[in-house]
Amino acid sequence: MKSLILYASPHHGNTKKVAERMAKKIGARLVDVIREEPPDLAGYRLIGLASGAYFGTLHKSIVKIAQEAPFTPEQRVFLADTCGAGYKDYTYKVRMLLEERGVACLGRFQCPGYDTYGPWKLIGGIRKGRPNDHDLKMAEQFILRMAQEAR
Repeated sequence: MKSLILYASPHHGNTKKVAERMAKKIGARLVDVIREEPPDLAGYRLIGLASGAYFGTLHKSIVKIAQEAPFTPEQRVFLADTCGAGYKDYTYKVRMLLEERGVACLGRFQCPGYDTYGPWKLIGGIRKGRPNDHDLKMAEQFILRMAQEAR
């Protein structure tokens, strides 16, 4: 099954670590949408959209893909985010955009990520060392479930 993970990870590389581990586990194509144009989605069965949390939602490039990408009814999408303060579902807005378009969203994955935004910068950041090996193993388990469900 052809799989694709589109990610945005411009600051500390938290989401990049998670996306790389997921892609390696299932042999997915990995595309950094900040540095590259997203590829044609045709032919991909499983598509991941991943980023850090920014002002309560995912990175603007991921939101734009959710709004505009030509998903087909056969495709399955999952969402992933990394965040310093994991007290809410930062994928909610993107999930709602996808649902409004009739796109099947299989699930979401969230893990801690090193964060130095705003007041956290004053104390040297929060969640140092995250995502760690345990977080990345959880990401592997998640992506295996998504790949199984997309079949």
